[in-house]
Amino acid sequence: MLSYKDALKTILAEANIRERQDLPLDEALGAITATRINGTEYLPPFHNSAMDGFAVISHMTKGASISNPVTLAVDGSTMAGDFPETSSDFIPKGAWEIMTGAPVPEGYDAVIRIEDIDILARDENERPTEISIKTQAFEGKNIRKAGTDFCPGDLLMEKGTRIGPNHIMALAALGQGNIPVIKPPKLAVISTGKELVDDMAHVLKPGQIRNSNSPYLIKSLAAFGITARNEGTIFDEPDKFEQKIQELLSKDIQIILSSGAVSMGRYDFIPDGLKKMGAEILFHKAAIRPGKPVLFARFPKGTYFFGLPGNPIASAVGLRFFAYPLIRKMLGQQQESPVKAMLNDDFTKESPFRFFQKAAFNVNAGGRLTVDILPGQESFKIKPLLQQNCWAIIPEDGLSVKAGSLIDIYPLSTDFGPNFSQG
Repeated sequence: MLSYKDALKTILAEANIRERQDLPLDEALGAITATRINGTEYLPPFHNSAMDGFAVISHMTKGASISNPVTLAVDGSTMAGDFPETSSDFIPKGAWEIMTGAPVPEGYDAVIRIEDIDILARDENERPTEISIKTQAFEGKNIRKAGTDFCPGDLLMEKGTRIGPNHIMALAALGQGNIPVIKPPKLAVISTGKELVDDMAHVLKPGQIRNSNSPYLIKSLAAFGITARNEGTIFDEPDKFEQKIQELLSKDIQIILSSGAVSMGRYDFIPDGLKKMGAEILFHKAAIRPGKPVLFARFPKGTYFFGLPGNPIASAVGLRFFAYPLIRKMLGQQQESPVKAMLNDDFTKESPFRFFQKAAFNVNAGGRLTVDILPGQESFKIKPLLQQNCWAIIPEDGLSVKAGSLIDIYPLSTDFGPNFSQG
């Protein structure tokens, strides 16, 4: 039986980074960048007005105030989306009407907002021809200079970044329509157990329970852009299990997750079934709680198989701390680092295993990160998940941890993004 560290080392030694693909921007949300991405344009692309008002030459407004306004003729007008049409020999002599976001015409170096202007005259089209300015300008006032947000070469995303809506905004603003990303692995999920019911409308019969593992595994993965197909439930029938696995091996599936049938009972048929199909079992059982029976195997053509225990929390731990690290490696990402939190109460365990505990972190009055181990740690109990916001890690060494000790915590689920410790 392997320690968790040795089991993880075995998993990570297996994986290679997946191939690269280019995705259109509108499909890139949640994908992982395959390269460092830099900007190629200036943003703003031109000097533009931050206000509705009038562009001026700042020195011409010297001394302007409410009691001593400065009168200027209006040379022209520009709205957002237009470019000021001036001749090559145009020399500004007064002011230029301008809207927010419109380009500032050559020769003007400041913008006076409309609230500080009185319009003295208009032409037949109601365009201002003469204004009175009631405040003094300075060079650059209310002007957004070209490149003050982004310049060519600015870093947008490091390699291995999960693309979020914030990145989409920057990429769209800079005209980057095709994004190089790592092609995500495709997964399949199988449940095992005669007692399981997949139909939510079905009235349970004695001995039956609802299948919560498949929805949890599939939706947890989907939340981070990983496609997982629900391949149904096998009712403790080894032949049908082998048939289903052979079917999946013929498809473009990189990882298969099963839940149940990996322990030592008479109906725990998965280990023998995998061997029969030529899979190499790289480890079976790890010194952890919950999830000790976890199994990891590889088929000859490279498909990976995780046999997760059937209890819901053991299955969740298997996904979180065994399958996710493999996926991160395949996506070219660094492995997560935990943060330290102060344990609020004494904790005692019955075996020298690594314990993954449902927990909730908080910040105390002194600004320190603290963590509570939640009641209801049995691997069949789902209710504590509703209060849980992290996993607390109780290490192998010793059987007790005193209140006030610093322990590792991980977020409830990976985000395939920056390390939790850097968030």
